[in-house]
Amino acid sequence: MKIEKFIIEYSNSDFKRIRFDWNGKHGDDLEDPNMDFRMEVCEFLIKDFSIANDELILDLYQELSKSSKETWGIYRSYHLFAQEILNRGRTKYLLNYLKGASQSFDTGLASGRINLTNMERQEILDYIDQEMKNGLNQDNKKYFEFAQKRFAIR
Repeated sequence: MKIEKFIIEYSNSDFKRIRFDWNGKHGDDLEDPNMDFRMEVCEFLIKDFSIANDELILDLYQELSKSSKETWGIYRSYHLFAQEILNRGRTKYLLNYLKGASQSFDTGLASGRINLTNMERQEILDYIDQEMKNGLNQDNKKYFEFAQKRFAIR
């Protein structure tokens, strides 16, 4: 299937082709049969994110995050996916962004290479404050505490 067609027609049933399918090993023994195709899709997308639906962008970001944790590295354009998630749904997809950013040291650093205005940062901080007032489960609380530091206006 042509990459562009895959991207345009992407649905949940296509996830198996891009998911991080790790064999549980590290170093030279690490295998992920979906890595090459996932990278082809990513490389095509970074030229024009507009052809992809939100589901594909979110799925790729999460799978790149999972991969980073086990490969001890990061896809060089990971930050572009982080930026795209925040552009498409600043607070709608904030938890997706934070979960990916929290996977590893590398995802934490790379996901911080984003450009947001102070107004956009304030929008996120206001949302976090509201969510924390409403009460969060412990898992989400740690993500939002991380976000308070990440999006602090300097």
